[in-house]
Amino acid sequence: MTSDTSPSGKVTYNAAYSGLEGYKAFDGKANYSTAGNYTDWGTPPKDGGLAYEFPNPKIVTKYVLYYGGYSTSNPPDAGKDMPNTWTFEGSNNGLSWTVLDNKTNYIFTTGANEFSLNNKDQFKFYKINITNNNGATGKNVNLSIHEMEMWGYATSEVTPDPVEPSSEPEQPTGDRAILTVTMDNGLDKEFDLSKKELSAFIAWYDAKDAGRGASFFAIDKHNNNKGPFSNRKEYVIFNKILTFEVSEYSTK
Repeated sequence: MTSDTSPSGKVTYNAAYSGLEGYKAFDGKANYSTAGNYTDWGTPPKDGGLAYEFPNPKIVTKYVLYYGGYSTSNPPDAGKDMPNTWTFEGSNNGLSWTVLDNKTNYIFTTGANEFSLNNKDQFKFYKINITNNNGATGKNVNLSIHEMEMWGYATSEVTPDPVEPSSEPEQPTGDRAILTVTMDNGLDKEFDLSKKELSAFIAWYDAKDAGRGASFFAIDKHNNNKGPFSNRKEYVIFNKILTFEVSEYSTK
């Protein structure tokens, strides 16, 4: 992100040290600072909350917190500014929250620290609510999140209009889905796929999420094939995907 409200979504937080606004936890730079510039969310108190509001509800199944490097003057003691005890919560109104995960006395390792969720509910707001840091005190910044990611999807189904039953049930001529992929720059990419193509995409995504397979997935553009080409494909890069949404429909 480039601000608390762009390119998409909205970041809120209880406090921030000057230059360490909340959106910097979502700027794609997994460090406290880079080349002397702050690239994280940081705050003087040892506790605090950082929330992200999606444009539309999402089912988040994993969140990732990064512990990166310090490239600035007077940084916190390495690692002591990181969260130690927290809850990860979801909400649809920003007022009533559901706890999805909690951690106590957690010690970060360098790089990505991943936390899987057993969550099947859609929420528009997600928040990490930190009650204690890892020991920093007396610094300008005593609590920070170097970088945060959320992984998941949103599923919606198109409900057909009711019809009168017949003696011989009609067989659909095809089942399809609109796949909307939200990239980490806020751009939405939409693809009209067959169920077979959708299954292949989800299988690739799950495999790559588990550390297997190619870093990209080729999606056939089908009827959007413009120009003197026999075939056009768009390659979606795994680590650029923020979320994806599946809207299923049937054709007859």
